[in-house]
Amino acid sequence: MRSALEVLFPMYDKCGFCDRRTYRNGMCKMCLKEVEMIRGAICERCGRPMGQATLCVDCFQRKETYFMCNRSAVLYNGKMKEMLSLYKFRGQETLAHTFALFLESAYRQYYQRVNFDYITFVPVHEERLRERGFNQAQQLAFQLSLRTKIPVLSLLTKIKNTDKQSKKHRSQRLHTLYNAFHVRPFPARIKRVLLVDDVYTTGTTVNECARVLNKAGIIVYSLTVAR
Repeated sequence: MRSALEVLFPMYDKCGFCDRRTYRNGMCKMCLKEVEMIRGAICERCGRPMGQATLCVDCFQRKETYFMCNRSAVLYNGKMKEMLSLYKFRGQETLAHTFALFLESAYRQYYQRVNFDYITFVPVHEERLRERGFNQAQQLAFQLSLRTKIPVLSLLTKIKNTDKQSKKHRSQRLHTLYNAFHVRPFPARIKRVLLVDDVYTTGTTVNECARVLNKAGIIVYSLTVAR
């Protein structure tokens, strides 16, 4: 089993996804070509690529939105699904470095001038944590903290062990995740935090996390690797 230092500061002579020589962002040229960076006009709220900067249909139709906005680095295409699956479900934790570089890029593009008190992250239930051995969002938050010098604070716990959300419809996610998160005791005078996760799909998880943090008086911005 690798130490925490090896996870945070591994050696990168080879692509995090295959065995080719690293070219950029911890990836080889061939794998990097399959990653689609998010560029140009995006939804003002969720960061979805669009023809013009306005609200997408999903954000327009959402009854209540509790986060200020979400921004993501790359599209959640076939390549990113493979990479995130290797990272989350097969324990290839060295990919955290690659994903953190994408996060840092998006942070500097969209949030450089926002004054965050802390970086926090989407929690996993303790049973899921025992199964997986780590929380990918927590790892990514600490990796981003090293690059931005913004401290990490664990503000949320997940008190409901929900099923995998990716195969559920939006209405099912809303029902399943409602009241799934609880705010931990925290220092006074926290005004604004950056919530980190690996992927934004419908926004249900981010919105529910933001809802409970809003109730505690905290403004939430979101940052994910993929969208």
